Parts: sequence; structure tokens; C-alpha cells
Amino acid sequence: MSKRRRPAATRRLAEQRFWGANYEPAAPNTSIRPSPDPGVLVRSLGAPPLAIDGNLAVRHLTAVYEEAVRAATALAAANGLLAGPDEDED
Repeated sequence: MSKRRRPAATRRLAEQRFWGANYEPAAPNTSIRPSPDPGVLVRSLGAPPLAIDGNLAVRHLTAVYEEAVRAATALAAANGLLAGPDEDED
């Protein structure tokens, strides 16, 4: 048996009660600044608990994070979302 959905008008009313009647969402930050050190997350977590050689596992995880940053930077640049060097951080 399928669950009955709440009508859109009732859902909007519930959202207005929760957020307030005059709620305006904040404008999204449209500039993306790549991380200068993608491996900091891996190092902050410490040595991987299941690895035989912790340093080898950290190197592999760091390589994965660096590749993810490269891909995200390329996507941001292709879509015009990459922050320029003169833009200040928030």
C-alpha cells in the first residue's frame, strides 16, 4: 500500500511555519577555491586502523583526495565557478 502524499499547499504552509513567512534563502557562494593541501584530511584522521603499513595507506588515500580536488577544480573551471587569485576568503 502506498503512502499518501501531503498536498503541495499544505507542505508550503508547513515550510512557512517552520522557516517563517518571509524566509528568503541566502544567495549561494558561486566561487570555488581549491584546497591547497588535499591530504590534510587524511593526516588529521591519523593512521588507518586496518592497514598493515599505515604510511602506504595514507599515501594511497592522499592520492585519491588529490585526484578528487583536481577533478573538482577542473569542473569548477569549466563552469566558470573557480575563484580568482585576488578574491578574499570569507
